[in-house]
Amino acid sequence: MARLALAIALLALALLPSAAAAAPPLCRAPVVQQALIDRGKLTAQDVGFGVVVDLVRCGDITHDGRADALFTLASGGTAGDTRVGVFRGTADGSPGALVLWRPGYKVGVARHNRRSFDVLQPHYDADDANCCPSSFRQRRFTWTGKHFRRGRHAKRLKTAPRRFYRP
Repeated sequence: MARLALAIALLALALLPSAAAAAPPLCRAPVVQQALIDRGKLTAQDVGFGVVVDLVRCGDITHDGRADALFTLASGGTAGDTRVGVFRGTADGSPGALVLWRPGYKVGVARHNRRSFDVLQPHYDADDANCCPSSFRQRRFTWTGKHFRRGRHAKRLKTAPRRFYRP
């Protein structure tokens, strides 16, 4: 009886779709990068200089039940990631409208919930070296139904939480 239960459990696990197979195409950096090229936001020359999609945070942040792609664009140099963007997801999982495209400096991103995400950037005092900011500023962006609204106040953090910069 125990062997039958184990066999049924293993069969059930084998029939479940894998998480990797369930991820829509827009959750992959090359797909986001090609969509930016197709929309004229990125050129082949930019890519040649190292300007590429770096982080992609996939999930619903426009509260429509479809996965969206929150992403950062690496500068190709010491500035780190210098752009934040959001592609709305379509029914087939491809990138739809580019609903956010903002500049930044050494930006990191993290999803907050189905309507918002946070952006983190270093804050430098006058005598800080580029490697060592005095603090970080975290700002929330919230979906209004038509666009993202930037929060009025930034939260000051002494250190950068890992979730903003790790894949």
